[in-house]
Amino acid sequence: MTPRAPAMSPDDRRTSVVEVTIPLLREHGPALTTKQVAEAAGIAEGTLFKAFGTKEELVQACVAAALDSTPAVAALRGIDATLTLDERLVAGVTVMQQHVERIVGLIWGLHHAGAPGPSTHPKPQRRTDPAVDAAFADLVGPDAETLRKPVEEVVGLLQLLTLSSVHPLMSTGHLDAAEIVSVVLDGTRHHTDRETR
Repeated sequence: MTPRAPAMSPDDRRTSVVEVTIPLLREHGPALTTKQVAEAAGIAEGTLFKAFGTKEELVQACVAAALDSTPAVAALRGIDATLTLDERLVAGVTVMQQHVERIVGLIWGLHHAGAPGPSTHPKPQRRTDPAVDAAFADLVGPDAETLRKPVEEVVGLLQLLTLSSVHPLMSTGHLDAAEIVSVVLDGTRHHTDRETR
């Protein structure tokens, strides 16, 4: 018998269930059962269906949570501004690799294990997230003057390589955060800055 779930507000319960479900969806895809979710969450299936009326609603909530960049932006904003540019950007790329891997892993798992309806695959209206772009640009900060490319282009290159490092269709071998930053900065710094590092 499933033990009685601890008392939670409806929003907290939904959040808790979503966090438990995301890795399960990556592993099992649409074949995941509500029984598996309930067991992993330590709740009864009835409690699960009080939080989410249907399995599809739960999947939609998991996709929305994975796409939410708020935690990633907060982590980017929390990077120590006293670090060197290279160190700041390595920390930033690490944050974004984890964020993108969470999204790609979930969508890829759902799609290739038996793709659900198109509503599970929201199409972004922008190539990148403005909040993420701004947080990354702020990581460059005053070091922008050491670059011969505009900050927006440098950020775009970092994000492109970050995506390709974790996407199963784009990866040419896993680049770690330090390698990504090295490739981008070595290609965009003024020559004098590269030579005096």
